[in-house]
Amino acid sequence: MTTGDVPGMVREKMIVEYPADTHLSQSSTTPGGRNGLLRDEDNQLVGHSVLYPADDDLRTRAEAKATLKLAVAAAAGAALTYAAVKAAPHVRKGFANLKSKLNRGEPELVDEKSVTIIEVEFPGRTARGSAEVSPEAAST
Repeated sequence: MTTGDVPGMVREKMIVEYPADTHLSQSSTTPGGRNGLLRDEDNQLVGHSVLYPADDDLRTRAEAKATLKLAVAAAAGAALTYAAVKAAPHVRKGFANLKSKLNRGEPELVDEKSVTIIEVEFPGRTARGSAEVSPEAAST
């Protein structure tokens, strides 16, 4: 509990619970304030709201779902970060290997003008390797 600006008054945070088709009454003595009386859409008094101390860790379902989603997102983020840190050396090595392969380039083709061709003559054959029929081979 804390003391408010007005002497003799106590100001305290509370969680208010009331049916969805009702609303809290406006205070007749404090501008902008509300009180625990419930009113319907015709502004008829229909009951009282239930007040819970805010310090009791009482959460609505929406707050619990939001907290769960936040925890799951944090866990997923932590898992992805861990995986990225563990995979980083392997990825770096893979990129280094790829870079070295790309830097090596394609093997150079041999220039046909710089190649020396040696022709060797064999009896009974032409220079291109097609067989020439010798008279001895034709008779057998």
